[in-house]
Amino acid sequence: MVVKSERPKETCLVIMTGLLIFWWISKAEVLIYIAIATGVIGAFIPFLAKWIDWAWYKLAEGMGWVMSKVLLSAVFFLFLSPIAFLYKLSKKDTLQLRRKPDTYWTERNHQYSGEDLDKVW
Repeated sequence: MVVKSERPKETCLVIMTGLLIFWWISKAEVLIYIAIATGVIGAFIPFLAKWIDWAWYKLAEGMGWVMSKVLLSAVFFLFLSPIAFLYKLSKKDTLQLRRKPDTYWTERNHQYSGEDLDKVW
């Protein structure tokens, strides 16, 4: 478990490591300066490190909110909608949702036993 006072330091270290990895990939010199500044702030200026930590977690919270909507929408439109469309084309009514002319009551001839009470569903 991370002590609350150590979390801003760890956040700055993670941001610094990520920036150094991006610098290694892209060779953009500005990233190394930002990484060094973030590391120095995390190590020596706790007040600013707390603000960086707060901003980082707010960014993560916002991204999580947006991405949950994007992923759920993608699952709905890419998987559930085509399945529902194909099911509708099959003309089956296994849930008995279509209106019947006389009644919705289903006749079920079943002899109940003790097992039916153990496993209700």
